Amino acid sequence: MTTFVVLFIGLLAVVLILTPLIIHLSREVGILRLTLHDARLELVTAVRDADYHRMASEHASDGLVVQDMKARILWANPAYLKIFGVTFDEIVGRNPLEFALPPNDAVSPDEIEAFRYCADDPQDWSLHERLNRHNDGREFWNQMNSSYNLAPDGTQNAIVVCRDVTEQMEQKQKLHETSNKLQHEATHDGLTGVPNRAAFKTFIGDALRSGDGTPVGLLHIDLDNFKAVNDTHGHSGGDAVLTHTADVIRQNIRDSDLLARVGGDEFVVVCPQTSDLALLDDLSTRLLDVTSKPFAWSNRLLKIEASIGAAISQSEKTTAETLLVQADFALYEAKRTGRNRVALYDEDLHDRHAFQSRRAIELANAIDTGTLDYWFQPTMSLETGQIIGLETLVRWVHPVDGVIAPDEFLPMVKELGLMGALDLLSMTAALTEKRNLNHAGFGDIGIAFNASPELLSHPDFIRRLIWGVEAAGIERAHVTIKVLETTNFGDASETQSHAAIIRDLHDGGFQVHLDDFGVGFAGLSHLAKLDVTGVKIDRGLVTNLLSDAIRGKIVRKIVVLSNDLGLNVIAEGVEDQATATALAGMGCGVIQGYWLSRPLPRDDLLDWLHDRQRQQRPKRA
Repeated sequence: MTTFVVLFIGLLAVVLILTPLIIHLSREVGILRLTLHDARLELVTAVRDADYHRMASEHASDGLVVQDMKARILWANPAYLKIFGVTFDEIVGRNPLEFALPPNDAVSPDEIEAFRYCADDPQDWSLHERLNRHNDGREFWNQMNSSYNLAPDGTQNAIVVCRDVTEQMEQKQKLHETSNKLQHEATHDGLTGVPNRAAFKTFIGDALRSGDGTPVGLLHIDLDNFKAVNDTHGHSGGDAVLTHTADVIRQNIRDSDLLARVGGDEFVVVCPQTSDLALLDDLSTRLLDVTSKPFAWSNRLLKIEASIGAAISQSEKTTAETLLVQADFALYEAKRTGRNRVALYDEDLHDRHAFQSRRAIELANAIDTGTLDYWFQPTMSLETGQIIGLETLVRWVHPVDGVIAPDEFLPMVKELGLMGALDLLSMTAALTEKRNLNHAGFGDIGIAFNASPELLSHPDFIRRLIWGVEAAGIERAHVTIKVLETTNFGDASETQSHAAIIRDLHDGGFQVHLDDFGVGFAGLSHLAKLDVTGVKIDRGLVTNLLSDAIRGKIVRKIVVLSNDLGLNVIAEGVEDQATATALAGMGCGVIQGYWLSRPLPRDDLLDWLHDRQRQQRPKRA
């Protein structure tokens, strides 16, 4: 074998041996090249991400701070430094508790040293606000949220994100204050500042439902003759009385009691956990004493008195409505028996209340079915002695108890809200009787009926009056509508409405008289602004005309003034010849009273008129 062949075979053997190794090495080099390429890409990405993170943290509006678990600052972004007005060198390694808290919230060095973050505490993760301090001394609200991560060296760090939310917190506070103000206004009286009717209902309902088994007391307080204060001293004086009353009551009740204003001059006091009526009686007596003491206002002394009705819950089933009705009935009793006193809703008053409740149902039924009776009281001309008019008076003849006095049932009618309905019945009875008078030959005798504020406010009053007059063939001038002197009291819109109705009646040809004149609070004011054709002097001034010089002077002035204004003058309550003679001497034109005749039942009226006509002896003064 030649040397060449040997070398060739040897070289071939080397190639065969090295080829797999070279191929393997080539593969490894390729893999290494790919690995280095990937590593370079990852490094580029990491650098890029780090740049992005740096740019994001530097330009973020929220503050970012990295702290160790002892809250020592390791890193902070520019926004964090700006929020607190510090440099990084000033805060690195420090706990924010050292510089971030206002003086009033500052903590001790020991507390700072003891502070630790707790990654397992949910409160550390939650979003919360805290009052912080800027480096310039101003305070701001800082909203913070914490999270935790592991550093490359395996230690745990806290990452806190924060932002200045002072503006939002101030807006939130304003909204809260506005909400509280609206809530307060909705539940409190604007004048006196005490709770109002809505708050009272909530409070007494809760007190009755408390379930502790103790009774709840209730006082219903009403100021006596409050309208006189408004008339004499104006609304500012009335407001002063209301404010003063609320103040002195509030000073004399327990902290657990509630004082509320539930009406123009009405207050209530709710007394939870009150054992018996005797305690309410003592409290009521004390309140009467303190409210009746004069107080200074606008260089003068004001004085007001009050009436109080007291009731106490009898069982856990007592409702707020029931207790209020009972206290209200007791208040009515206090006023009925003289005012400036206390009435307790005891067993006797309960029995009377039950009786009157039944009586009220019977009365409402009598009005609804039109079974009331109407009597008529004559009026006489002092100049001619002739009967010139009849006043329509309602009477209730009870099927068991007989005739019930108007003073007893008319207040019930008002409480039932049926005055308007009753007056419409009286109007119908008056027009019917006037038609009968015309047919009986007494066409010159006029007819009068009362018009309450409720009737004046009735939308169909004038229409029904005109229809009734025309249907009966009655002259309008023979019909007199009597309006109480006190009718015109009320809010401005009600006053204007009543005045407009009276003007329409006057312009329509009807007679309109102010009734019970001289005992109200604004009689002269009414004469100036109401279109009336006459006044009827109250019996309280006329009855003692001869024995009371002051009353005599008042009556004389009323007569003179009315005559000067061209108004008809009627004096009621004339009991004797001497009074009639005195009135005639003053210039009074018409009288009414028992000296002339008591009210006459419908069935007796025509006989009485015929008898008087036959006698042909008219009474002259």
